[in-house]
Amino acid sequence: MEALGKVLSCPVCLDLFTPPVLVLSCSHNFCKQCLEQILLCQNCTHVNGQFCCPVCRKVIYLRGRGTNGLQRNILAENILEKFKDELETIHAKEQNQLAQMCEKHGEIMNLMCLSDDEPICGICKLFGDHKPHRIAKISEAYSARKVSFAEDIQLVLQKSESTTQATEETEKLISELITSTADTRAMIDTIGSSLLNGIKFRIATLKKKLDNEHSTKLEKLQLVARELQAPRQLYQQMKTLLEQHLNAVQFLHEDKKLRTEMERLMEGNSLPKVPVKDNISIRHYFQELIKGMNITDFVLAKTDQVLMNAAELCEAWQSGCSTQSSLSGDISDEIFCKSVLGLFRKPNEKEPNLPRNPSCSACSPSTTVSPTQENDSGSKESTV
Repeated sequence: MEALGKVLSCPVCLDLFTPPVLVLSCSHNFCKQCLEQILLCQNCTHVNGQFCCPVCRKVIYLRGRGTNGLQRNILAENILEKFKDELETIHAKEQNQLAQMCEKHGEIMNLMCLSDDEPICGICKLFGDHKPHRIAKISEAYSARKVSFAEDIQLVLQKSESTTQATEETEKLISELITSTADTRAMIDTIGSSLLNGIKFRIATLKKKLDNEHSTKLEKLQLVARELQAPRQLYQQMKTLLEQHLNAVQFLHEDKKLRTEMERLMEGNSLPKVPVKDNISIRHYFQELIKGMNITDFVLAKTDQVLMNAAELCEAWQSGCSTQSSLSGDISDEIFCKSVLGLFRKPNEKEPNLPRNPSCSACSPSTTVSPTQENDSGSKESTV
C-alpha cells in the first residue's frame, strides 16, 4: 500500500493526486492545479506556450488549448479512488482493533468482569484490580446481553408509544402559549405607542415581566415535552446500538450506559402530567399598563365614541346569548383585545369587528352591536 501510494502521488505537491489528473507526453502525471502553478512559475501564460516537465525537463507544447488540451489520465483517477476506499477500510479495521484493546495493559479484552460489569483483558484478571471478581468469556456475555437488550428495547418502545398523545397535547399548549404571548405583545406595543413618553419605562417593565412569565411557563411545558419524548429517544439509541455496533466491546460499553438510563426511565410508572392550560392574561397586563391614568386622555381627538369598561364589554357581549360554550373565556379575551385596540385605530383604518360567539346563532355579523351604538343607547361617560 505504501508503494502504491507513492505511485499515486503528485511529484509537485507530494500528496495523493487531486483529480483531474493530467498526463504529459513524457508520461509523467500531475494534478491539474499543480501543473497550472508550474506554468505560472515558468511564465507560460499563453495557450500556445511551452514549458518543461518538472520531472524529466522535456519541453511540452500546449498547442493552442492550454492545460485543457492535455490528456486526462482516467485510469489513474479510477485507481486513486479505489486506493482511497481501501485506506478507509484499513483505517476502520485499525480503529476496531484499537477499541478492543485494554488501555491499561495493551492486551485484547476477551473477558467480562461480572462484578464491575465491564470488559477486561487477561492481565486485568490475573494481576489487576479484577483479580477477586467473577468473570465470564466476553462472547458468552455478549450473546446473553444482546438478547436481553432486544427485550429491553420492546419495553422502551411501549413506554414511548404511551406518551404520543400526551406529547401532542403538550406541543399544542406550547403553540397556544406562544400565540397568546404574541397577542399580548401586540396589545402592549399598540397602546404604548399612543401614550406619553413618560410611560415608556412602564412598557419596558411590562415586556420584561411578560417575557419572564412566558419563559417560565414555556420552560415548564418544554420540560414536560422532553420527559414525554425521553422513551422515544432512548428507544432510538438502543435500536441504533443493536443494529450498528462495531464490536462486542463497544456494545457492552454502551449497553451499560443505556441500561442505566432505561432502569431510571422504567422506575417512573406514571407518565408526566400535562399541565393545565395557563395562557398569558391580557387583561392583567392591560390593567398594569393604564394603572393611575385616565385612558380617555390618550384616545385620538377625532374619535367621538366613549370608552366602555373592559368587564362591562365582555358582559354585554355574553348577555346577548342564552348559552355559553366552553370556549367563551378564550373568545372574551380575544374580544377584549380587539375592542381595546380598535379604540386606538387611526381615522382612516377600518373599525375592528368583534368575533361571533360560537354558542349563539343570533350573534351574526349583521346584528353585532358596535361600541358606538351601545354608547348612544347606554351610558355616555363610561371609562376604563
